Amino acid sequence: MRNIPIGEEPDFDATRRTLLRTGLFGALLLGTAGVTAGLSGCTRRVESSALGFRVLRDADVVFLLALIPGVLGARLLSEGPQHDALLRELLQHIDLACYRLGHPGRKALLQLFDLLNMRLTRWATTGVGAWEHATPERVQAFLERWRTSSFAMFNGGYRGLVQLVASAFFATRAGWAAANYPGPPAGPYQALNS
Repeated sequence: MRNIPIGEEPDFDATRRTLLRTGLFGALLLGTAGVTAGLSGCTRRVESSALGFRVLRDADVVFLLALIPGVLGARLLSEGPQHDALLRELLQHIDLACYRLGHPGRKALLQLFDLLNMRLTRWATTGVGAWEHATPERVQAFLERWRTSSFAMFNGGYRGLVQLVASAFFATRAGWAAANYPGPPAGPYQALNS
């Protein structure tokens, strides 16, 4: 270990400083969420999945219904029966992706959803009140803040959320059309998915 003269500060690697700051902020944020959950009684019950889903809970569905238009923007079909059918299909694809993550990945994703669904942490981290009333522009603003944040936890959350929605979208016929992809050959596709 190097002796540092009194009055001189050591040179720290910027990545180490960033890591320490991110870790401290993350611990503070999760600690606040844990205390809030404990005081509100949230930790005493295990929330089951929403009707028709393996992993997604009711609050997660509400959050994702706000997130999807914010991520997809103009690629999402306009209002109407096709719009609603596409949203249901996207939610099913997202639920299946969450299920296939395995226990550790699923647990981490559900913790992110918990952070975004609890009123105090949602407002503090996204600036959004209730997801039911969030406009796509408001969601895009929160995603942009997370994308450009100096905290790696927010950057990772941004990437995870956007990739989750985008991969679900490009697994649908609407996503294929948006990418000018004619779709897989009918024979092999039916054989693999039957």
